[in-house]
Amino acid sequence: MKRWLLFFVITLVVGLTLGSLTGQDPGYVLMSWGLYRIETSLWFFLLLLILLVLGLYFLFRFSLVMLGSDWRFNEWRRNRRTTRARKQTTRGLLSLAQGQWARAERLLTRSAADTDMPLINYLAAARAAYEQGKHETTDELLNSANKSTRGAELAVGISHAQLLVSRGHKEQALAVLVNLRDKYPRHTYLLKLLVRLYQDLEDWVALHDMLPILRKVGKVPQDKLRELEEKVYVQLIERTARSQHGKSQAEALRKLYQSMPRYCRYSATIVSRYTTALHDLGEDDLAETDLRNALGHVWNDELIHLYGSLHGADTRRRFLFAEKQLQERPNDPVLLLILARLANKLEQPERARELLQAGLQLRNLPELNAEMGKLLVQQQDHVAACRYFQQAVQELN
Repeated sequence: MKRWLLFFVITLVVGLTLGSLTGQDPGYVLMSWGLYRIETSLWFFLLLLILLVLGLYFLFRFSLVMLGSDWRFNEWRRNRRTTRARKQTTRGLLSLAQGQWARAERLLTRSAADTDMPLINYLAAARAAYEQGKHETTDELLNSANKSTRGAELAVGISHAQLLVSRGHKEQALAVLVNLRDKYPRHTYLLKLLVRLYQDLEDWVALHDMLPILRKVGKVPQDKLRELEEKVYVQLIERTARSQHGKSQAEALRKLYQSMPRYCRYSATIVSRYTTALHDLGEDDLAETDLRNALGHVWNDELIHLYGSLHGADTRRRFLFAEKQLQERPNDPVLLLILARLANKLEQPERARELLQAGLQLRNLPELNAEMGKLLVQQQDHVAACRYFQQAVQELN
């Protein structure tokens, strides 16, 4: 609209100027050749001259066509347009990098038709339009990008999703990516974007459904995949623990835990969260069974502490299991601490004292000193108990 208005104003100004000049003085032109003379006004002569130039131009083009040489002229024009389009594209991309969105959109759109790679122009112009809040124009440019290059649907869709994410429209971006995944189910970068978006939206169920696909693709590093699986299952444990009630919570948690891959069931983080969730529900017997099985594959100080803190489980059974582990790990002070606590629960204070002394000889842990202090308080040896409590405080500081 602005262009047409500008063209109209310029035409009007030029017309008025020429009309004014013609009215003031029409001019005079005399041409003589032999016996022939031509007299006319200056303005009519200029009009004839313009018509003569146009006639010679079209005659020249017609001659080229007849001689079969028009392709050279067309090639020259085509090369000229391409060179000009490249320069405009470069200026447009520079404007885009500098945040000059309107200028970038104009240059990139104008040069798209004549450039070698129109897809780049349309995608960059779509971003410039999106930054200006021109969403309808953005959709039109993305559609043009899709039509400009065969097989560009994936690139256009990913660019569209990234634009939406940059503006915080993550649900809309997710819809675009999910639609693309139906057509390109094994595209690595597309899956990576989906994983990132699901994590941002905390859609752990959807991420869980994606895990088999990520394993099959095989292009995700194993350490990254296991890290993702661990995070997903920890969140699902949290979600399951909150969404169920009573006995059904423990059953749902157990079902979820048993469905995990073997390496996830023996992850210290997952086992810890799973055991804690069952313990909070009062299902210590169930927690003890699964935790004891996991300890045969993964050994962790936090898990040993959890094993010793289970209340409802059979204390004698837990003591015998921990004592058996001591044969393989005689120099583990944390294991000695847990054994001492279990021995004390079994009303074996002397055995508990021996275990705590053995642990303190290995490491002067605050927990060992505090536990020894508690044991001495039970035995009415308050002076010695104070010494151990003071030592525990010093070790903490």
